[in-house]
Amino acid sequence: MIDTRSATFRGVWPGRHRSWPLLAAVGAIAGCSTSSAPAVIMFGAYFPDWLVFAILTIVIAILARIAFGLAGLAQLVAYPFFTWMAVGIIVAGAIDLIWLDQ
Repeated sequence: MIDTRSATFRGVWPGRHRSWPLLAAVGAIAGCSTSSAPAVIMFGAYFPDWLVFAILTIVIAILARIAFGLAGLAQLVAYPFFTWMAVGIIVAGAIDLIWLDQ
């Protein structure tokens, strides 16, 4: 275990004890806007935007896996899970931005 009180770690993060209230305040006000949380009306109910984005990401990642398999590229990808999830996140993010017009 590393001793954080040793001389090698002194002065690495000077003033870190003073910056945590600022970070906490920024994190608290960086959430939703004052009008309302981002929501999508589906099936007569309000769904949070992050939930729609997560489901859309998973569906697109599965479709990317199928497309890579059909194209014969699945064996060439070094980290397939991360590649499919990245494709899902990028495409779902684009759809989310276009759909919600933000």
